Formats: sequence, structure tokens, C-alpha cells
Amino acid sequence: MKKGGMQQKIQSSIREIVFGMEDALVSTLGAITGIAAGTGSTFVVVLSGIVLIFAEALSMTAGSYLSSKSAQEVMAMRRKQDASRLLQSAVSKDETLHSLLKRYHIPKKDVKKVQHVLNHEHDLWLKELERCEKRLAPSLSPSPTRAAMVMGVFYLAGGIFPLLPYFFLELKDAIIPSIILTAIVLFLLGAWKAKVTGGHWLKSAMEMSIISLSAAVLAYFLGILVSSLYVA
Repeated sequence: MKKGGMQQKIQSSIREIVFGMEDALVSTLGAITGIAAGTGSTFVVVLSGIVLIFAEALSMTAGSYLSSKSAQEVMAMRRKQDASRLLQSAVSKDETLHSLLKRYHIPKKDVKKVQHVLNHEHDLWLKELERCEKRLAPSLSPSPTRAAMVMGVFYLAGGIFPLLPYFFLELKDAIIPSIILTAIVLFLLGAWKAKVTGGHWLKSAMEMSIISLSAAVLAYFLGILVSSLYVA
């Protein structure tokens, strides 16, 4: 595949890539860190993390498909409505274009020709309008199926990083590496996003890290609260 084509595909799926990875990193880190602090069991942390990642990945995949499909259906409805308005719109307050042509005694076959030309030009306008809408609404993926697959794959990929240290280290030794690894991946994700979108890499990386880790801290305390209530 040509470089330009690949770049275009990445740009059209940027929402799913960033949303999937960022959400997986933050929610997984917050949940397993809270569970680790509340239970003190590596087995429980790993099991909970795996279940959480796969359950959320399936949920996000389904949600991405349905939301992308719904957005496309709305756009299709808007195009249909726009197309139907051309010859139905009023030339004046009480007169349509069709009745105007008939009033001037234009032969019926010529009226159809005029309508055909206007419809053809309107179709060209609708195509141009659709291209503009896609540029102004990059969150709309061209394929709901592809959007769902990208969301699911990148959610799974993002979720594994916070959990990774718990496979190799003792519980008390894995918490800090898990947080550091997640922060590094978030920083790199933000820098990569800026490269794709044309923003400043450091600003994007810092924004991604600070906002996401702040959310992870809240999730962490929530995890501790839930775990303490469960243990009690």
C-alpha cells in the first residue's frame, strides 16, 4: 500500500486508535492499582486485569460499531433530505420550480430535461458537501466495521501495558513500574498523535499524560474504595 494511502487510513481512524489505547491504559491502570492496594493478591490483580481488558475491549468494539453506523445513517438521511428539497423548494412563497416551468407553457419533456440538469448539478453539489463534511467531521469512520476492529485491537494493545509488570514482579514491586510504563506509553501516544495531526509533539504528549494520569488517579482511589468495601 502506498504511503499516502496508509497515512489517510490512519488519519481516518485516529479517533479509534487514540480513544482505544488511552481509555485502556487509564481504566486498566486505575482498576488494577486499586485492586492491588486493596487485596494484596497478584492472582486477583492479574485475573481481574485480564477480565477487565477483554470485557471492555468487546464493549468498546460493539459501541464503536454502533456509534459509527448511527453517525453514517444520520449523514445518509441528511443527504436524502437535501436531495429531495431541490425541486420541492419554493421559488416564491406560493410557487414551486416545477409549477413555475409549467406556467410558462414549457413542454413537459423539456420540463423533465430541466429537472434532470438541475438534479445532476445538485448531485455534484451533494458529493462536494459530503467531502467537506468528512473533512470537518474526522471522527466519522468511513467503515463502521473497520472502526470497531481498530477500536478493539488498540484497546487490547493499550490494556496490556499496565498489567505487564504484574506478570514478572512481586505485587509490591509491580505497582510503581506499572504506573511508570503506563505514563511512558501515554507520553509516546500523545507525541505520535501530534505527528499524525500536525500539532506540537511535546504539548500533545504532556496533555495526553497529564489528563490521562489524572483520570487514572481518580480510578485508583475508586478502586481502593470498592476493594475495601468488598474485603470488608
